[in-house]
Amino acid sequence: MSMRKLITLVATPDRRIDVPSPQEFATCEAELGLALPADFKELLSAYGVGRFLDYLFAYPLAGHDMNIRRNSLLLEGHSASRDKFPAWYPYPLYPEANGLLLWGGTYDGHSLCWLTGGEPDKWPVVVWHQRNSDYRLYQGGAVAFIASWLERKLPTRTLPRPPRADDWFEPARKLKQVYVYLDGGLGSFTERTRLLRQLLGPVRDRGSSVDESDRDDHFATAQDWRVTYSESPAARLIRVAFPAVDEEAVRVAVISAVPMLGHTLRHAQTVTGTQVWAG
Repeated sequence: MSMRKLITLVATPDRRIDVPSPQEFATCEAELGLALPADFKELLSAYGVGRFLDYLFAYPLAGHDMNIRRNSLLLEGHSASRDKFPAWYPYPLYPEANGLLLWGGTYDGHSLCWLTGGEPDKWPVVVWHQRNSDYRLYQGGAVAFIASWLERKLPTRTLPRPPRADDWFEPARKLKQVYVYLDGGLGSFTERTRLLRQLLGPVRDRGSSVDESDRDDHFATAQDWRVTYSESPAARLIRVAFPAVDEEAVRVAVISAVPMLGHTLRHAQTVTGTQVWAG
């Protein structure tokens, strides 16, 4: 699938961040000892660094993200587990021959990899959820994979459905993320979502998604805080991303909203699991 198809689904941004130069592509390929697929180069050149729908992202070349260091750390981090549970690892890991090579990820913790071997432009994509050793193979490159996800054509076992909204790509910003885990709740999810939007408003819609028993509502506040309100059998939570300088204002606004929704606060944590906003 061509870049033209992807661009019809999601327009390229007016402001692109960290677009690699031809020399940076060449340096990355030299470090890896592998040529990168042409569609991946086109992807980073067209969009720069950022996120599709606040969820799916490709690793930038800048800052040693998509090169030998990141992938070597992946192999190092799984070596002991793989020795003990080899069935959890059906594929080799780069730099092993034909190993999985990271090229992107999602905020649910899915690792987006190529299964290397043969011509780079024919490498399939493997979605690897490292927390439960789940692998899904997609016979297509990075651009085709992203387009299929945006068109809601991927099985939900591969990735959750995108929110129902106009699709977008946002160039990278340095944002802090906090996950506020909740118990309880009054009324229906729809009623609580409407109230949360009022409490944090005015807001602009960024879509919603319903996947079996999982519900997500996405919106942005006037301060451009990015909020996701989620309900699933496993957890109820508010995820908020914001500039670090706004943290106290975000904390007050979100924590004040919790009892208004009939929730009690279980805990709040960063993406690394560090608990915050206690007391």
